Amino acid sequence: MAGLVEEIVCGSPGPSRASRVIGGMIPEPPSCALEEALRWAGVNLGDPYSHPEVLEAIKLVVGFASRSALGRLYPGWVTSGATESNILAVLHAREEGYRRVVYFPNAHYSVAKAARMAGLEEIVVRAIDGYAPDLAALEVVLEENPGSLIVATLGTTETGYLDPVEAIARVARRYDSIVHVDAAFTGPLLAYLGNPKAPRALDSTIRTMALDMHKIPEAPIGVGVLLAYDESVIEDLWFEAPYIPGGKQFGLLGTRPAAPLMAAAFIVERLETAMPRLTEELMRAASRVYRELVEMGPYGSPHPPESPVVCLTHPRHWSIHRELQARGYRVYRCPSFGGVRLAIMPHTLGGVLEEWLENLEAAARGVSG
Repeated sequence: MAGLVEEIVCGSPGPSRASRVIGGMIPEPPSCALEEALRWAGVNLGDPYSHPEVLEAIKLVVGFASRSALGRLYPGWVTSGATESNILAVLHAREEGYRRVVYFPNAHYSVAKAARMAGLEEIVVRAIDGYAPDLAALEVVLEENPGSLIVATLGTTETGYLDPVEAIARVARRYDSIVHVDAAFTGPLLAYLGNPKAPRALDSTIRTMALDMHKIPEAPIGVGVLLAYDESVIEDLWFEAPYIPGGKQFGLLGTRPAAPLMAAAFIVERLETAMPRLTEELMRAASRVYRELVEMGPYGSPHPPESPVVCLTHPRHWSIHRELQARGYRVYRCPSFGGVRLAIMPHTLGGVLEEWLENLEAAARGVSG
C-alpha cells in the first residue's frame, strides 16, 4: 500500500515501497504529482507574476492551508518551508518593535536560528515533564519582559505535542506580547483534530502561523505557507526587485523552481475533501502504535499521541538504535526523552508501518534478551 494520498490524488494506489527511514517526516510524493512537478521545473517561483498559473497555484495552496488549519481564509503566501516561515515571522516581529523571542524547549531549532538571524534576545521558558509549556513560568517571564514574541508549536518535532496556544495567547495579551504558531507538521490536520488547544482564529495576538505542504499533504520538498491575521503582515515581507516583471519578491529566497508548489497545488486540489478521512486514519494509526508498543509493549512514551507522532522511549534506547541500524534502518530520535520518534505519514499507512512495528518490537526483544 503506497498510501492514501497516492490513492486519492492519482486515482489508484501506486506500488508499495518499503521505507528504510523510521520516523522521518519527508514523504514519498504521489507519482502523478511528481509528473506535474516536472512540467514546472524550469519556472522561477521567485517571480510568480511572470506566470498566471503560478499565482493561481499560490492562491490554491494558501487557501487549503488556511481552511485546513483554521477553517476559514486568511492572508498568506508560500515559502520554502516552515523554517523560512518561522524566520519571516520573527523578522516581521522585529520590524514591529519586538526585541525578544520567548519559546519553550520543544520548539523547532529554526526558532533559535531565527532569533539569532534577527539579532533578538532569546528566552527559553521551562516545560513541565519536558514537553508541556509551564504557563506560570511564562507569566513570570513576560511580567519581566513585556512586549515579546512567543513561539508556540502545534505538533512538536520530538513528540507531536500540541502546545496550548489559546492559553498562551491569554497570557500574552496581559503583557502586550504576540504569538507565532509553528504548525509545520500538524497544521493541515488542525481543523479536523478538534483539539481545544489549537487556535480557532488568527488575530492581533496570534498573528502568524507556519505550515508545511511537504509533510502531511506529501508534496515534494520545498513548499510551506505563512499565514497572517492581516494582509499588512504579508505585504511587509515583500522586497523590491525592480528588474523582474513583478517588480518584487517575497521572503528570504531568490530564484528557485516552481515545481514543488505546482505539485502541491495539484495534490491539495484533489485532497482537501478527503482531509477528515485522512486525519482520522493517521490518528487511528498513532493510537494503535501507542496501544501496541506502549500500553501493551516494551516501550514508554512521554504522553499519548496528540498528532500522528509517537515518541517511543526505552531504558536502552541507544541499543535499540544500534539494533535497528543493524537491520538496515536509519532512525529519527526524540533525544530529550531517550527514544525513537515515529512519525506516521500517509504513505506509511499499511505495509510500511506494519514493517516498522515488527522491527521495533524485535529490536526491543533483542536488547532485552
